[in-house]
Amino acid sequence: MNTPQSEKPDNVDLLIKFREGDEPAFIQIYNQYRGKVYSYAYQLCKSADTAEEIVQEVFIKIWQKREQINVALSFNAYLKKITLNHVLNYLKKVAREKALQEQIYHTIEQSSNRTEDHVLEKELRKIYDEAISRLPQQKKLIYHLSRVEELSHDEIALKLNISKNTVKNHMVEASRFIREYVSKNGSIICFIIASSNYFHSN
Repeated sequence: MNTPQSEKPDNVDLLIKFREGDEPAFIQIYNQYRGKVYSYAYQLCKSADTAEEIVQEVFIKIWQKREQINVALSFNAYLKKITLNHVLNYLKKVAREKALQEQIYHTIEQSSNRTEDHVLEKELRKIYDEAISRLPQQKKLIYHLSRVEELSHDEIALKLNISKNTVKNHMVEASRFIREYVSKNGSIICFIIASSNYFHSN
């Protein structure tokens, strides 16, 4: 049986800082590992949008459970296990519930029993919804059609009688605005969802 390999020494120091609640360390870990989490989630669920949502949920989870991280064990293996659990939970629930946003909210609600987690979840929803509400009308509509109704860029272009390139530009600008808004007004949890939307759009 293979034993999990230890992280490189520099990563151990980084993980220790993260475990102690150091936000810059968390952001560094997020930037370093989000691509791996996304690739693994996408490999399992075959949906880019769903994989992005899984990335958000995984990093919210490890931030909330950071004190439980064992720096002597492989952090890659730890992330892979959490990602697999979130994808399996998603696939079980999506069979019963079609609306993606309702599904995400339901998953978040089911994932937490602690009061402090509930406060973070409410903050995440509030800041994210505020950012969306501040978008210009057309950007808000396009963002809604893409993220909530799950329409492709081609489908949105056809529905609104505009070019696919116009749709893409609106999505990039909307995602960048949301990222910047929640980064200025939200907590470390809000940073996750903002950055995921930004990376997905570029």
